Amino acid sequence: MKRQAISTTRLAEICGVSQGTVDRALNGRGGISQKTKERILAAAKAYGYRPNPHASSIGGGKSMLIGIVVFDLHNAYFPELLSKIEEECAARGYYAIVMLTHKDRERELECIKSLYHMSVDGIVLCPINKGEDFENFLLSLDTPVIAVSNRLERIAYIGIDNRGAMRDSAEHCIKEGYEKLIYVMPKLKDGDNAHAQEERLLGFRDAVTAASVPHVITHVDEVDTSTDNGQRVAVVCSSDLYAQMLYQKYKDKNIGIIGFDDQRMLGELGIAMDSVAYDVSATAKGAIAYLLDGVKPMQYIPHRIVKRGSIQSAP
Repeated sequence: MKRQAISTTRLAEICGVSQGTVDRALNGRGGISQKTKERILAAAKAYGYRPNPHASSIGGGKSMLIGIVVFDLHNAYFPELLSKIEEECAARGYYAIVMLTHKDRERELECIKSLYHMSVDGIVLCPINKGEDFENFLLSLDTPVIAVSNRLERIAYIGIDNRGAMRDSAEHCIKEGYEKLIYVMPKLKDGDNAHAQEERLLGFRDAVTAASVPHVITHVDEVDTSTDNGQRVAVVCSSDLYAQMLYQKYKDKNIGIIGFDDQRMLGELGIAMDSVAYDVSATAKGAIAYLLDGVKPMQYIPHRIVKRGSIQSAP
């Protein structure tokens, strides 16, 4: 019976080393002892290891593949980001492989391992996992990884200053004379990496605390804009997804509303809604420059408030 080829994951388990160490041994890289290298090569021969064909492709040992791991495509930010990354990859002669985790931590690990075994030359990751063990796992891969949206402590990151951007969003409403702010955010799951949403919540709290403005923090299906004294109310949303869901309901009721991400469809559909905007293509370019050229990403992608009239000055 034909023996099934062994994976580098199994080789690492047999030899008691990391996948990164196995990769160094199999590809003749430095950073390991000669004794460890010989032990891994002997095990690879004994167990019938066959190298991934991508690793010997025309790019001088490169696979010419970039992996992208994101939650899902429900938020229009992700399709736009994927499109921009694919354009940047294509301009460099690379192909993009997209994997969706559906906010499942175990599936995210499986996606990353699958991309590693495809010998991708780098991974763009919107992580749902977090913590020291997860970061150690990423660092052991010997494949460059850059995080987007949600940050990790020891992994390169590119994106906006979520806290500062949401603070600016809330301050925009306060400066226009709104007397009560309602903040709409997703329900967060314990243990998940929700760094972007956590930072946006902190930014909102920064603004309303500094201005001593009454406020409510709630979810999209629990918004209540009623007041006891006729206060001007603005709804500050943590994403355009929520803002669009509420816009039609409140646009004619003197309720201000502002989104976050400035999705392209707002302009295309003529939706006159204020939002926080930033250059998604800059995120894509910076991520690929880091993965392929080792260029350290800028600290933050600049953001701005796009004003279309859904937040209006007090009469």
